[in-house]
Amino acid sequence: MARKKHEYLEDYEVGQQGETFTRTVSTADITLFACITGDYSSVHLDRHLTAGGQYRGRIAHGLLGSSLAMGMVSIDAPHLVGRNVPESWLGGFETNYRGAIYLDDTIKIRWQIAGKADDPTQPGFGWVRTAFQVLNGVYEGTLITKVRKRSADNARLQWKTATPWRIREFVLDPEKVYYLEDFVPDEGGLSTGRTFTEADNVSFCGLTGDYNPLYVDAEFAKKTSFGKRVVHPMMIFTSAFGGWTRDGGPLRAKNPGGPADAGHLNDSATFLAPVEIGDTLRCCFKVAETRRSKSKPDRGVLSFGFQLINQRNEVVQEGKTLLTRGARGAA
Repeated sequence: MARKKHEYLEDYEVGQQGETFTRTVSTADITLFACITGDYSSVHLDRHLTAGGQYRGRIAHGLLGSSLAMGMVSIDAPHLVGRNVPESWLGGFETNYRGAIYLDDTIKIRWQIAGKADDPTQPGFGWVRTAFQVLNGVYEGTLITKVRKRSADNARLQWKTATPWRIREFVLDPEKVYYLEDFVPDEGGLSTGRTFTEADNVSFCGLTGDYNPLYVDAEFAKKTSFGKRVVHPMMIFTSAFGGWTRDGGPLRAKNPGGPADAGHLNDSATFLAPVEIGDTLRCCFKVAETRRSKSKPDRGVLSFGFQLINQRNEVVQEGKTLLTRGARGAA
């Protein structure tokens, strides 16, 4: 059966749903994702260390699961991520982690268009919101895509970057155990820079399966508002997260209950502007919020904010991640 052609916001039907093909998450997937993003956390790569841990073995990166979900959707329902849709742009995502994807797990993605609305910041465009689930129940989330309206057939995409944050430097005491209450909002740091290359972009598209021509087809991209190919925006965020795990002092702070005390709950990001091949980005990170759990008084939620800043000091992405952390003074 031929797929319905999607070119404009009006072509997207709220309630439309479907499922993707299945995919088994392999050692090669996890290792390649670590190499691309720089996230070499032991829970993903060390089978000996993790054999006796809470997961009883290696697990996939949370953001690998999110990236695979986008890639699998891009193959079976390409319009949801703007693939082959003129003047369309993947604008952001959010994922809640209910559990882990284990090595050799087989996953499938269920999706449904949950809503659409006009974009008040850019006349002639609107947003499509797609809910997705990993069918073994471990992830659920949302994809946001900007799409041109039929009434504005000649409209071109525009972008608005943000202002870099002012933060106070977080100074790590390697001997100190950091409880939830020890993290101060607006304290953070800046990762080292990274220049995004052709190899980075192609490797990420190959891993996820998202061969949007905007990322891989130079002739297609010339005719768009972008004028040239751009780096997959999800790759930018996942690499920023990897840089944070490597350079972020707050993440290396000792947990009250050891490594098992930390849990990765949520990731979200807004893609403000494209990143071109050859651009250099740094990740600015800070403590955004601390919140004690009502159901588990011995711990709470620690929120970190991210900004991705290019060589022109423009913020091209903003995001957030939520982690659990042990709290002081609990019974």
